[in-house]
Amino acid sequence: YDRAIQFQPDDHKAWNNRGIALVKLGRYEEAIASYDQALQFKPNLYQAWYGKAICYVKQGQVDEAINHLRQAIKLDSDARNWAKEADSDFDPIRPDPRFQALIQEP
Repeated sequence: YDRAIQFQPDDHKAWNNRGIALVKLGRYEEAIASYDQALQFKPNLYQAWYGKAICYVKQGQVDEAINHLRQAIKLDSDARNWAKEADSDFDPIRPDPRFQALIQEP
């Protein structure tokens, strides 16, 4: 993804995918920076907001995780379904009442 970004530095997809790869490597601060770049070029990219929420969960920053997940859900309800059913990354905050309120159907 670094190479793709060299050729097309405004490619929000490359920045987002770089963030995903960095999360898998446990490099959360770098992932957040990549997601921020993706959002600079496409502010409504709910996947980047969702990815940032995961990073914050991994870092134990529950308030930030909730805020970013809220933004992702606001942009696309698929984020709610992912967090609710498929994504174990949110297991550490699953008991939190704020998380529970977010994943409930509106």
